[in-house]
This record gives sequence, C-alpha cells and structure tokens, in this order.
Amino acid sequence: MLNAFRSGSNRFFNYVFIKHPEEQCMTYFQHLKHACCYSVQALGCSLVFIVHGFVPCLFEKTGSVMVHRLHNQLHGGANHHEDEKKNQD
Repeated sequence: MLNAFRSGSNRFFNYVFIKHPEEQCMTYFQHLKHACCYSVQALGCSLVFIVHGFVPCLFEKTGSVMVHRLHNQLHGGANHHEDEKKNQD
C-alpha cells in the first residue's frame, strides 16, 4: 500500500514540478527564474498602462513596445530555451 502511494506521489510531483519545465528544455529552477523575470516585466507593462490610462499623453507607445518585446522573448523561436541552456553550460 505504501509503495502504491509513493509511486502515485512521484507521478504527481513529476507532473506538477518537472513535466512542463522539461518540455521547455529547462530545469525547475531555470523555469522559475524565467517565469519570475517575465512576471516582473509584465508588472512593468501594467504600471505603464495604468499611468497612461490616467495621463494619456504619457507612455503613448511604451506599453505596446514592452508587450511586443515580452512576446518576442516568450516566443523567440523553437529552440529559444535550449540555446539559453547551452550558453549556461
């Protein structure tokens, strides 16, 4: 019974913490670092849009440029993360 629980919890652990990062050719901590960096950039975009909403003459194009750059970073090619991983080794 205990072995069945352990194998089930291993599958759950792998699904929750390992599967997606490996699909992106990253370790868990590399994936965490990337997600945090993208989150900070997205927060910056949000702040720019909020300021622009209140004062329309400010940041007229900044928000869209930031979102476009973030999109390009996220979708920078099929081997984007593999290339980064090779550069770290």
